[in-house]
Amino acid sequence: MRVDLFWVCLWCLLRPGATGQGQSTAVCSLSCSCDEDGGADCSGRGLTAVPTGLSTFTYPTYYLDLSMNNITELPAYVFKTFPYLEELRLPGNDLSFIHPEAFSGLHQLKVLMLQNNQLKTVPNSALKNLHSLQSLRLDANHITTVPDDSFESLQQLRHLWLDDNNLMEVPVGSLRHQANLQALTLALNRILYIPDNAFANLTSLVVLHLHNNRINEIGDNCFSGLVNLETLDLNFNNLKVFPKAIQALPKLKELGFHSNDIASIPEGAFHNNPLLKTIHLYDNPLSFVGASAFQNLSSLHSLMLRGASMMQDFPILTWTNNLESLTLSGTKISSIPTDLCEDLKVLRTLDMSYNEIKQLPSLQGCTQLQEINFQHNHIEKINRDTFQGLSALRLLDLSRNEIRVIHRDAFLTLRALTNLDLSMNSLTGIPTAGLSALSQLKLSGNPQMKNVLTANNLPKLRSISVPYAYQCCAFVGCDSVTTSFEKEHMKKTAGGDGGEDVEKISMVMHCSPSPGAFKPCEHLLGNWMIRLTVWFICLVSLVFNSLVLVATFSPSHRAAAHSHCPTPSLSPARLLMGLLALANLLTGLYVGVLTVLDVATWGSFAEFGVWWEMGPGCQITGVLAVFSSEWSVLLLSLAAVERSVAVRMILGKVMMSPRRSASSRRGCLRGDRRFSLAAGLLALLAAAGACLPLVTSSDQSSSPLCLPFAGGERPALSVTVILVLLNAVAYLFTAAVYTQLYCTLGRVELADPEQTGALRHIAWLIFTNCIFFCPVAAFSFAPLLTGSTAGGPEIAKTVTLIFFPLPACLNPVLYVFFSPAFREDWLRLRSRRSSTREMKTTTEGHRDDSGGGSELTDGGSSTHLGFDCGMYSQLCGEVVVCEQCEAALRARTCSSPSSSTVCRHLVKSHSCPTLLAGAAAYQRSEGFWGDSSTPSAQSEYADEGDSFVSDSSDQIQACGRACFCQSRGLPLVHYSYNIPRVKD
Repeated sequence: MRVDLFWVCLWCLLRPGATGQGQSTAVCSLSCSCDEDGGADCSGRGLTAVPTGLSTFTYPTYYLDLSMNNITELPAYVFKTFPYLEELRLPGNDLSFIHPEAFSGLHQLKVLMLQNNQLKTVPNSALKNLHSLQSLRLDANHITTVPDDSFESLQQLRHLWLDDNNLMEVPVGSLRHQANLQALTLALNRILYIPDNAFANLTSLVVLHLHNNRINEIGDNCFSGLVNLETLDLNFNNLKVFPKAIQALPKLKELGFHSNDIASIPEGAFHNNPLLKTIHLYDNPLSFVGASAFQNLSSLHSLMLRGASMMQDFPILTWTNNLESLTLSGTKISSIPTDLCEDLKVLRTLDMSYNEIKQLPSLQGCTQLQEINFQHNHIEKINRDTFQGLSALRLLDLSRNEIRVIHRDAFLTLRALTNLDLSMNSLTGIPTAGLSALSQLKLSGNPQMKNVLTANNLPKLRSISVPYAYQCCAFVGCDSVTTSFEKEHMKKTAGGDGGEDVEKISMVMHCSPSPGAFKPCEHLLGNWMIRLTVWFICLVSLVFNSLVLVATFSPSHRAAAHSHCPTPSLSPARLLMGLLALANLLTGLYVGVLTVLDVATWGSFAEFGVWWEMGPGCQITGVLAVFSSEWSVLLLSLAAVERSVAVRMILGKVMMSPRRSASSRRGCLRGDRRFSLAAGLLALLAAAGACLPLVTSSDQSSSPLCLPFAGGERPALSVTVILVLLNAVAYLFTAAVYTQLYCTLGRVELADPEQTGALRHIAWLIFTNCIFFCPVAAFSFAPLLTGSTAGGPEIAKTVTLIFFPLPACLNPVLYVFFSPAFREDWLRLRSRRSSTREMKTTTEGHRDDSGGGSELTDGGSSTHLGFDCGMYSQLCGEVVVCEQCEAALRARTCSSPSSSTVCRHLVKSHSCPTLLAGAAAYQRSEGFWGDSSTPSAQSEYADEGDSFVSDSSDQIQACGRACFCQSRGLPLVHYSYNIPRVKD
């Protein structure tokens, strides 16, 4: 007796808390952490064996956690020093072997966890001595067989986990002795069939999980004996026939066999399951549901039928009057019974989404409804009594329907409604009466709802999604949109402190899509720096492009067609420059439209932004902008090709023989027609590119700038990529052509100043246009590469507004100030006007004169310049001009109307014997020459300061000297002079 008392006193001294914390820690193993409740946590320590030093005589242990270690086997008597152990945790190890005597001595063990190991069979020998075991976890192993005597000695077993293994059949033999088993899970195995009487002796079983197997057949009596079963889970199997075996489960409360292949539910399917509370039948290809299948289920609280794609009739729910949640989605149900709420007075959740419902009945009797979901149906109208009396309703989802009309009092009694979804419909407006508690409103996807929205009757609104970003301006504190009257009304609606409430609401309000640089609330062009820059670009573009068009296509060119000169009315170079000015003028008109719109909507652009973007004006403006931009790029490429062809012709014709002169002139005219045709074809291509946004994009416009570039919520990236790539290819082609052209020229200097100026002018255009194209291309591709606009929408808008139209402003400026061709056109235009005035004066002063006066009148425009190419035209038919002069004349004839300058220089210089000989026949009588036999100083052209040596063409000088040498029998010598060019 004294010995026993001694041991008791010793145990009291050594028990937890009797000594200091230092002693308590000293008796615990260094590989574990112990607590005062008798627990030892050795998890996750990388142990390969059960730690020592945890003797229950020095530190009583009630549970031991050895999970997440590297223990691969349990030797015999490894737990013999733990007689008081009640819970042993060994999951997450690599256990593959357990000695039959490993658990010897654990007479009080109640919970054994062996899940997530490498066991291939149930360790039946090791479990024989665990008579007190109540919970056994063997899930997540590789068990393929369960011996019949595995659980024979476990008479106290209540919970058994065998899920997530490799079982091919139900272990009927090992379960026949478990009369006290309450929960069994055989899920996540490979079971194909459940035989009759498989669970006959499990009379105490309450929960049975058989989900995620491969069960395709169930015996009609497989559930016999499960008189106390309340939960049956057959989800995610391959059942094809409704399991009639459930009729043997009188106490069944929760049934799930969703995600199977069941095609029909027979009449009276649940007649013997009166206690059913929840039925999950969704994701089955149901084509038939018995009318009385769900009748008389007075305890049923939840019914879920989802994905029954062939189901057409609404089920009869007579005497199923306690139903609280009803889900019938993904079917072909087209109507709802009008007496639905007479049978389901306690219904709280109604989900009828993804059906074919066209009209809603009155739900006035379902006073306890809290959530209604009619998403994705064909509802067209909401009547006044549809939701009348639903004072408890908190969530209403009517999205993705065809609703056009909502009665103004439809929401009048929905005082508790906090979430309303009306997105993706055809609404033009929404009534707000009765929505005082609404905090979230979704209206996106209603393209016809274009008016400005306000939150006058929505004092608690915190989140709203609208069809257009401009409508968010009324909810984010945009002063220009919310008028003073609206603010005063909001204050009165909110109460005495309405001012402060309105300020708080506007600060915490979340509205999407939010306005920004591309969706401005007040001003289209943003700040004054951008506005002044755009105005300047617009003004310069309109003025200078108009000036180029007037100078290029003036009537003086058309008059040349009636003269004797064989040249066309416009050279290809001048024609392309004129068409480029026309394209740039259209871009200037586009910028002008934006500036006018900015002024017209000053300070309140949000009120007109929707109508502008969705209207035909923005479409036409966008097409005009894209067409002009693309056409100008393509014309620039064509101009580069024309320069290359012209230079090659000049270099090739210098050595051409006189016999090929006629064919050369005909080829020159054909080349002009080809460039005109090419310009027309490029215009058609640009028009096709401009129409791409109208064809490929579902949104009519992504921004008020009406361009298919970044800036909208869903930019048309495909169109952007096509247009940018087209421009990039055009610029690369242009650069390649000009690079090859300069490599061909080398150090050769063109004699004609017009040809040289045109070549240099096109090079400047290529360089500047490429520079301005790079920022626009970079910001256009940014959403495709990064998912967002690079640098923010403000920078993207600035780049688009400035760099996109800038070439249309700079191109005509470069042509006006640096192109000799424009100076010549401008002088011709001024000369034509002055000659017209002189002709009027001469006609009034010599009304009775005839002869020479009439000849002067006929050739007014040409004789004012002091020449007429008709002389050379007649000489070409009768006299053979020397080879050098013929080549020079042909080159100038094909290149420009200024070929007359060559005629003038050759005649006045008297340097070509052939021309001088032929000119004698046309002295005075035809009026072409003043006195060709006199020295050049006495010529009628001497006062113009033009002579052979002062001419700007080195080629003409070489021609004259060659003729002079040939006429005197001197050897032909090539001279190269750099004589300064003189203005005509």
